[in-house]
Amino acid sequence: MDTTSKFINNINVVDRFRNLLVANYSLPPAALALIWLSNIILSYFKISSPILYFLPFIIISPPILFTPFFIYVLFSEKRYGWLTTYILLVMLPAIFLIVSIWGDFTQIGFIFLLMLPFYTFCFFIKFSVEEWIREYNWEQQLIEQRKEWEEKKEEGLL
Repeated sequence: MDTTSKFINNINVVDRFRNLLVANYSLPPAALALIWLSNIILSYFKISSPILYFLPFIIISPPILFTPFFIYVLFSEKRYGWLTTYILLVMLPAIFLIVSIWGDFTQIGFIFLLMLPFYTFCFFIKFSVEEWIREYNWEQQLIEQRKEWEEKKEEGLL
């Protein structure tokens, strides 16, 4: 396949980005349900759950870990609108929230508000990335058909 495209600069990176978006969107709710279920079972047997102390850090780690990759992909693919949306929807509220509760850890419940914009962004961009890949595949198929047509024309089959 031809590597030059007007839709996607690097299909491998965008494909990894799509897989990461799908994982980010589907795994945290399932993990939260498992943690909730385990907490119910442990409380039934009157056992304290050690995971509850680490839960805020586990939940906010995907936005922290994947933000550099999101920025890299959106910048390298020249998707500046999505990059601006990510900065305005995810990063600025997160920075504001972290600065506002930095010394007061009694409001740790607000840390869950960091998840909402990130996962909302993942939900919406997932559909757009699917469209980028679909357009890229269509373009590559069209290029392949043109090459085959040119080869048949040169051989005198048309």
